[in-house]
Order: sequence, then structure tokens, then C-alpha cells
Amino acid sequence: MQSIYQIAATSLIIAMLASCIDGEQATQSSEQSQPTRSLAADDYYEKIHGAWLGAAVAGALGMSVEGMHKRDLKPFLTDLGQWPLTEYIKTLQPRRDPNRKQWYTADNWGPSGFGPDDDTLYQIANLLLIEDKGPEITSQDIADKWLASFSVFEAQNCGRAVRVAEELLKKGVNPPASGQHEKGEYMGGQMKGEFWGYVLPGNPEAASEYGRIDAEVAFHTDGVHGEMFMAAVTAEAFFQSDPVKLLEAGLAVIPSESDYARCIRDVMEWHEQWPDDWEKAHEQIDAKWAPEGAKDRRVFPNNAVNALALLYGEGDFEKTISIAVMAGWDTDTNAGDVGPVMGIILGPGAIAEKWTKPIANIFRCDVKGAEEWKIDELARRTVAAGMQMTAARSAGLVEIVSQ
Repeated sequence: MQSIYQIAATSLIIAMLASCIDGEQATQSSEQSQPTRSLAADDYYEKIHGAWLGAAVAGALGMSVEGMHKRDLKPFLTDLGQWPLTEYIKTLQPRRDPNRKQWYTADNWGPSGFGPDDDTLYQIANLLLIEDKGPEITSQDIADKWLASFSVFEAQNCGRAVRVAEELLKKGVNPPASGQHEKGEYMGGQMKGEFWGYVLPGNPEAASEYGRIDAEVAFHTDGVHGEMFMAAVTAEAFFQSDPVKLLEAGLAVIPSESDYARCIRDVMEWHEQWPDDWEKAHEQIDAKWAPEGAKDRRVFPNNAVNALALLYGEGDFEKTISIAVMAGWDTDTNAGDVGPVMGIILGPGAIAEKWTKPIANIFRCDVKGAEEWKIDELARRTVAAGMQMTAARSAGLVEIVSQ
């Protein structure tokens, strides 16, 4: 005969099992009730075209003032009659060597087109990797493609964090250990996260997971969170234009207690407090998060600038990329992060000719054998890879429909 305690224990187990079954059924029901996101193939191409074009325009706008603090940048642009920015910066700051690289100023653009730069170098390499291996790629595949396709010691403008990582990779240190170094919270992951959103439209969770395996080749902790965040934001932009909801999509894929998440939430709160004054919000960023960058955590405050530009850009391509540059710090990378997001939302037709004419549909990179592209062809290749990735990773969630 069972004791009262045995009967109670049995009842508790039955109740727990029933709860688990009910919870699982509720989750399945919830998933089944979510409608599949549908994207027309022609619209997908237009959005990807806008993304790559937006990346080129925005990167070019920010290149000549890269690394400047707003306290120095605002007087410089004011003297040029270019505060606020509404076109490419007219001329190079005197202390910068005009012969060191292509700076993309209006009075000395150099060859038509954009690139090479390190912000998109890795994205092109990852596109070629997907074309070669398909969706089943690992961090090691990404590292191997890196070493086979380019060297950061030969490519233009590559930062110090990836130099450390490449040296480790060449010594046989494999990911994720190759990302465990003193510069592993730089922003090199954040600046390439958009690509995973390109090829997984409408699926921020899957995009962020690819962002993670990509970022851990050279970064750790908030350096990795940056790529996951931007991958999710970009993936969501195919179906959402509200900047708050885009940022929330990014926050949903990273640890809520991370400094990266705290920083983004701070900017969202400051935007609510000063909705018409981005410079006031910038003051708060400078005071709280710029010191993190000085401690070899250079994903800060640049991630804050991305949020700042999207929130205060109010859905306008020009205003968004201009704020990203006027805010200072890593200007070409920050503008190059938000430019593609706005290009996806608005399409290439929303980017004025004054921005696109110098780009001339030309995109260059330092990947061996893929040094120059037509942007429309780059978009077509990305769409083909994205259709493959979507079929493999977004079945039942997202469909790309031919018309």
C-alpha cells in the first residue's frame, strides 16, 4: 500500500509531465501559428542591391575622417560649410597623407568606384565560401578561406585585432581559441555581420548564429556579440523598418546582461529622453561608453553610434549615414554598418545620384581572384547564395517566391 508521500510524489511527477507536454504543445502551436514570411525574389534582389550600394556609399562618406572625435570633426566640417553633412566631404583634413590610401573626398576621389576596404573584405570571402561549400560551414572553414584568399598584412586598412588573429591562425591556433586575445573586443566582427543578414533575410536567429561562428575566428565576448547583433538587425530589416524593433531584434540574440546589450539599451533610453537632439545623446555615449574603447574594447562606443544613427535617422538614408559619420570614432565602419540596413529597407532607388555617381557600380576588394565586381552582379550572386541559405536554414519561416 502506498504511503501518502508516495502518492504525493507520484502526483507531482504526473503534474510535471503534463506541464511539460502542455508547454511543448503550446510552443509548437505558437510556432505553427506564426505565418511564414514571404519575400518576392525581385524584391529580394532590389534590397540586396540597395545593401551593397548603401555599404559602398556610406563607407566612402566616412573614410576620410576615420578615427576623428566629434569635438574635432564638427569644427572641421563647419569650416567646410558641411555641418550637417548632406554630400561627400569636400576635401581631406590637412594632417592626413593624401597618398596613403583612397580617401573618397569630392575634390580628390581617385578612381571611380569603392574599395578595397576591410569592412567588406570578409563579406566577399564569405560569399565565395558559401558558393563553394554551401550552408554547412564552420568557423574553421571561415578561417581557412581567410588564409587562402587574403592576408590582413597585405590587404588595405585592416585593423590590429585581425592581425593578431591571423598570426595565431598561421601558428595552428584554431577557432575559437584564435579569437581569445587582448584585442578580441575590437569591432571587426560587428563590421561584417550584415552579410549574414543578407543571406538569411527575415531569420535573425539563424543569421546571428552564422555571425557567431564567423566572429569567433578573431574575436571574443562583446566582439562576437557585435557581429551577432548586426547580423540579426540586418536580417530583420527585410521585413521591418522601425528602428526600435530592429534594435530589439538584435538585442534578442545576445545576452541581455552583456555590456553590448546594456550599451544599446542606454542609447534607446537617451533617444526617448532627447528625441530631437542626437548630439545630446552623443554626449551621454561619450561620457559612459567611449572609455570602454580606450580599454581595448573598441566595439564601444561604435556600437552605440550604430544605434544612434538608426534611431535619429528617422528612416532617411542620407540622414542616417550622415549622423553615423558626424558622430565620429570609426566613421567609415559605423556608416558602413547602417548604410546597408537602410539600403535594404529603402532599396537602391532611394539613394540619390549625388551619392551613387562616384561609385559607378564598381566594388573592389582584396580577395584574390575577386578583386573587382559590378555591384549589380555582386547583388545577383548574393541573392543566389541567400536563396540556398534560406532553403536550408529558414524552411517554414521564410520563403523567397519567384514571380
